[in-house]
Amino acid sequence: MRSPLLLAVLLFSATGHVALGQSLGTRAVVPAGGAGEGGGTSLGWSLGQPASATYAGGGAVVTAGVQQPEGILLTLNISALLDGPYVPAASLMHDSLRTRGLLPANEPFTALGHPPVGLQNGSALGASALLHTGPNAVVDWVFLELRGADDNGRIDAARAAVVQRDGDVVDMDGLSPVRIAALPGNYHIALLHRNHLPVMTLAPVALGGGPNTLDLTDGSTALHVPDAQRVRSGVRLLWVGDVNHNGAVKYAGSNNDRDPILIAVGGTVPTATVNGYLPTDVNLDGRVRYAGSANDRDPVLQTIGGNVPTAVRAQPLP
Repeated sequence: MRSPLLLAVLLFSATGHVALGQSLGTRAVVPAGGAGEGGGTSLGWSLGQPASATYAGGGAVVTAGVQQPEGILLTLNISALLDGPYVPAASLMHDSLRTRGLLPANEPFTALGHPPVGLQNGSALGASALLHTGPNAVVDWVFLELRGADDNGRIDAARAAVVQRDGDVVDMDGLSPVRIAALPGNYHIALLHRNHLPVMTLAPVALGGGPNTLDLTDGSTALHVPDAQRVRSGVRLLWVGDVNHNGAVKYAGSNNDRDPILIAVGGTVPTATVNGYLPTDVNLDGRVRYAGSANDRDPVLQTIGGNVPTAVRAQPLP
């Protein structure tokens, strides 16, 4: 009887070159496969199985078996607004980070500890993403998570995206709906930002192969905690002020979100300012201010209620 490795060698030459196979018509294939070892190398192969193996030796790599697709791309049409840059008179967010050239081309979430699965080809903006203007102009990066219908603490798929001035969460070209690698099914959908409190749907949402629409601006979707969003003129927005990105906004006490703003501007002159893409820039205008007009301290106080400085607004995800 010929050894499995010898059979494999008949299929693949010793130099690593692969011969072209015949074209097969549609027919049933009985699952089968095997493996063999010899000469310090090994080879596994399969027929009719959604798995594969590889042979490496002599600088050549041969893949045997049926290739498993990476995943199905689900299309998400999500709308959400951030309280920090929102301008009620315009019913839009401003895009100062973009116009001032401060918006990073690469996602900021890896540095904040989000899992690598969050990249999913969403790690860098396309060349034209920052050229869109008007309601379609990019405001900032956001992070999307699909969580288990049976366990909302389990992240089944995630990726970085960007949000436009009108609230559309879009892909790396700054214009197209987000596509995420996941199978159709039911998921809790979570949206996160680097200095706003996160939100997540209270109930699982059915996601299919066509466009999937979710509006987080009009109150039509119940969220994971009461008062998960701020309401301004009937519009719902993600709460601003989570400077230290711990899932809570505090104005006073330990680990508060006010002190980092003062420290960012120098810690001694409250009227000083500093420019940049910084977590302490809660209104996303590209400039950190502790005092004066358009400062970043007042929004933190407003988020916790504005009357009791020791109050805390917390809505961490599972």
